[in-house]
Amino acid sequence: MKDKVSFTLGIDIGSYSVKCAEVSHEEGRPPKLQQVVRVLIPNASKEGAAEAFRQLFSKRSFSAKKLRVAVSGPALIIRRIQMPRLTYSELKGAMRFEAESHIPFPIDDCLLDFQILDETPDKKKMNVLLVAAKRDLVQQRLQGVAAHGMDVELVDVDVFCVINAFEKLGENSQGERVHGLLNIGHQGSSFAVIQDKLPFYVREIAVGGREVTKALAQMQGIPEPEAEKLKIENAPEVSSAVQKGLEPLMDELRHAVDYFENESGESLRWIGLSGGGATAPVVSSLLSEELGRTVSLWDNSKKLSVSESADRELLAKHSGEFNVALGLALRGVKQGK
Repeated sequence: MKDKVSFTLGIDIGSYSVKCAEVSHEEGRPPKLQQVVRVLIPNASKEGAAEAFRQLFSKRSFSAKKLRVAVSGPALIIRRIQMPRLTYSELKGAMRFEAESHIPFPIDDCLLDFQILDETPDKKKMNVLLVAAKRDLVQQRLQGVAAHGMDVELVDVDVFCVINAFEKLGENSQGERVHGLLNIGHQGSSFAVIQDKLPFYVREIAVGGREVTKALAQMQGIPEPEAEKLKIENAPEVSSAVQKGLEPLMDELRHAVDYFENESGESLRWIGLSGGGATAPVVSSLLSEELGRTVSLWDNSKKLSVSESADRELLAKHSGEFNVALGLALRGVKQGK
């Protein structure tokens, strides 16, 4: 009897483009990437996102019956907190009260989730990852999908998708038990520090590739659409625009690295880079120089089994932009043999 094949579809709805990855799963075999699609969002607007979504489903047929989406941005809060040792059910009952002291939003306006990470050395407390998202943020994402007749089976967080993608597909070339992951999108970035395969520090940063476009437009005295074209072409003027545009991001990263190293007593030596805002070659070298750490793009293709039907040219050109979609599609999936 032929083994049953199932499919998962991860869709990353960004502010610049919509990316999706469909993966097939068969017992005893590694997951296989069946399709990758990237659709630009006209005018980087909500209306444009709806149009990009419409194009996505009008031009493509997917085997997956449901899809997976993720959220990010300032309406999302992630905190690593310490609490007394409790059972899962006890923690679930106490989390709403505990969350009020960590979240700057009215608790009734939020959806909460949490994960127990580990125990403190004295076994008296445990470290918990708390996630709070404004209801409006999640509902808008669900409504946007429902408008196209698709059901959502899972809602995740961008940065956790990147962590999952790296866990399944990445390689820590430095061999460190501590590493960082930075995903630079169009309007925002996600940063995480992983210690012993667990997230120690996670942060959403409201700075992305658009800041480079704006800096380039200002420096050259041209409209943003023209600056975006120059950025994509990696024109010589881009280097100084990257330095100016990403300075706020570098400031945030310096504070984040200092916080982690002071709290953990560990050193962060390597940061893996991905996302559409990280594709210019100067980005990794600039971040390495400014942070005093090795910062480099990581390759998600070495461990990825790819079907002949997948758009390999698109994947080769934009692979680093698909980590959220891939992390979604691979969530809860065993790698097989």
